[in-house]
Amino acid sequence: MAVLALWRGSRRPRPRHRGRWQTGTAPLALGGLLIALVVGGTVAQDALRTRGTADALAWAGSSDVLLRTAEPPVPVAGPAPDGAARFRLEATLLRVEVRGERFGARAPVLVVAPASWSSIPPGSLVRSSAVLRRLEPGDRSVALVLAQEPEILAPPPAWRTVGHDIRTALREAVTGLPGHAALLPGIGVGDDSLVPEPLTEAMRASSLGHLLAVSGAHVAVVLAGVLVATGGLRRGGRALVAVLVLAGLVGLVGPDPSVVRAAAMGAVVVLAVVLGRRASALPALAAAVTVLVLADPWIAREVGFALSVSATAGLVLGAGPLTELLRRRLPDPLAVALAVPLAAQLACLPVLVLVDPGLATYGVLANALVAPVVPPVTVLALLAALLAVCWPAGAHGLLWVAQAGTWWIEQVAHRCAELPLARLPWPPGVTGLAALAALALGVTVLVRTERGRALVGRVGSRGVPTVLVLAGTVAVAALAAALVAPWRPALVTVAAPVVEAAFPPPGWRLLQCDVGQGSALLISTAREGGGERAVMVDVGPGGGGGEACLDDAGVRHLDRLVLTHADADHVGDLPAVLATVDVASVLVPATTDPRMAALVSELRGDGVTVEERVVGTAGPEGPRAPTDAVGPLTLTTLWPTDRAVAIGGDVDPNELSLTLWVTAPGLTVLVHGDLGAPAQQAMARTWPGLLAVAPDVVVVAHHGSPDQDGELLAAAAGRLAIVSVGAGNDYGHPAPDTIEALTGAGALVVRTDRCGPIAVLVGVGAAGGDGGALHVAGCPP
Repeated sequence: MAVLALWRGSRRPRPRHRGRWQTGTAPLALGGLLIALVVGGTVAQDALRTRGTADALAWAGSSDVLLRTAEPPVPVAGPAPDGAARFRLEATLLRVEVRGERFGARAPVLVVAPASWSSIPPGSLVRSSAVLRRLEPGDRSVALVLAQEPEILAPPPAWRTVGHDIRTALREAVTGLPGHAALLPGIGVGDDSLVPEPLTEAMRASSLGHLLAVSGAHVAVVLAGVLVATGGLRRGGRALVAVLVLAGLVGLVGPDPSVVRAAAMGAVVVLAVVLGRRASALPALAAAVTVLVLADPWIAREVGFALSVSATAGLVLGAGPLTELLRRRLPDPLAVALAVPLAAQLACLPVLVLVDPGLATYGVLANALVAPVVPPVTVLALLAALLAVCWPAGAHGLLWVAQAGTWWIEQVAHRCAELPLARLPWPPGVTGLAALAALALGVTVLVRTERGRALVGRVGSRGVPTVLVLAGTVAVAALAAALVAPWRPALVTVAAPVVEAAFPPPGWRLLQCDVGQGSALLISTAREGGGERAVMVDVGPGGGGGEACLDDAGVRHLDRLVLTHADADHVGDLPAVLATVDVASVLVPATTDPRMAALVSELRGDGVTVEERVVGTAGPEGPRAPTDAVGPLTLTTLWPTDRAVAIGGDVDPNELSLTLWVTAPGLTVLVHGDLGAPAQQAMARTWPGLLAVAPDVVVVAHHGSPDQDGELLAAAAGRLAIVSVGAGNDYGHPAPDTIEALTGAGALVVRTDRCGPIAVLVGVGAAGGDGGALHVAGCPP
């Protein structure tokens, strides 16, 4: 972009008067200055936020930490292996004590903690014992803090307490109203904790999910009300009131990226009012984005921030021309109702396609249908929030009136999500982005040029609204892109069938490779699924195609390679895999198996980082499960224990297979190598919670052999059981009794000998929501 800007600037004609800047020089200089400020600010802030954390991250044991919580704790998908619920929250690390030495810090961290943290309000000062783990570079959070019991040292500041109390009172005021009224706290103050998962999925599938996140629409409603109410004041007074109200809104809702962006834009508009100039939305947006990125460079990585800015830019640049175009064939109210969501949708598509390749076919229609009820519902919900603390009955009355609007929103969301072809597949990555860019460019030409508008007028026959022409263009382009992609078998799902065109489909979270009689599993470490980075558990036999599976998935970097044990059907393809991808580190069990010792020695000789892992059982606190954070994944080692390893050579190496409980966005996975029944029983005794908690997905031990512990097999079958096995193998795998036990426990059983490679997605159409439906691609029904 900088080279292009320099080239364009150099081609501008020179001015006749040397004393004046060229037309392109001033913007170019300003752009260069802003880039320098952002880069310099990022470097300086990164140095400040990582200060004091180096020793704690290098120390494998517990540290004493002092934290300031930044958000309410939310449940983590799937309990811990011991059956206990866990919660996660963002916080600021203020101090850390490592081996008696204290370090001051100001580092943003991600905290995973027990249920005793669940009621801690945002802004609290908390001390705890914790283990710190490094997160991937570039993350907003510097470290993962695996915390123990909290000690609250100080309550939140007054403004955070007021906001927390108001949100709590608003949730309580919804009690007694129909289920769809759970949308009211979300629409009013961005609190979607009460919304049922099916309704959340329907809102996402119909492109209405933005209603549950306070953004520019809320700020626009609030600012409009303030400016009308303060019409009798002077400019300075109106601006002061508006700024105070904006600050109160941010305090009430919390500093979500979209809220901060909208409030910053509102502040720029207020400044324009003070100066007596006409507010220009596009410069206001540009100024807001610039200030926010300078203040917090990591906000640029927030998908919500990118979507919010894109939607606002789309409204500023496209809503007017689209409205004028649609007015030729539609009544004014209908033209506006369609133009606004269409402009926002088109602007957001380039961001959405990178996160979740696919198009919500009826998104524009759904947004147009709910548009009339959103402003009054928003106003009533905000008023109810203000009343809820001091007059709960009055707040309940306002919410009772507003719930008529949420009934309509619920109906629209479910009906649009259930329509045929509610989601159209779209090519992922650069291909999909280029296709959308071409589509967006075409629509821009149609609505922003006289020739384009004239062409649309000629194409749209009498009685056929122009909007159908535009929608048809999108639909045809998407379907064409899907048809030319490599075809794969239809997708079978635990919840509802979805058609996918490419394999593995975009957004895959789990991919069981087809390596014959062996095992190789990929778990995406991209937050949205898919991508070029993953954790790999085993690599399959030599010549089994583990490296081909990596190529097919587009994986170029393994953030962690896990080798469960040294059998050739699990590690034989290691040389080919190491030659195909970059490997950050390798995790192996700390066993006495000489084959594993030789493998570790060879890897370390090649400069590969290898960590030998064992579960400690000594000490009064019982077993300690080592935990690693790898991007959005948490890898918890359940087996082998130090006691099992100490038995030594008398134990079958299969019985010491490294066993992992993996927590990923939207699902939990149990992977336990080739463990037999005795080791499974011992592991269940070590972690009693395994018999009370079923993972979402289990990779069945030892290719489904009959050597299984029936109690654990039934308890931990999960929703989906994957058997990695070769067709026509000599071992009789999988055993019919094993398959029958899994099916009897309610699991959907899929096998690589019948399905080939198997991909698992979570909540297709959503960005991996917790508890979403599991979709299994690559396996015929």
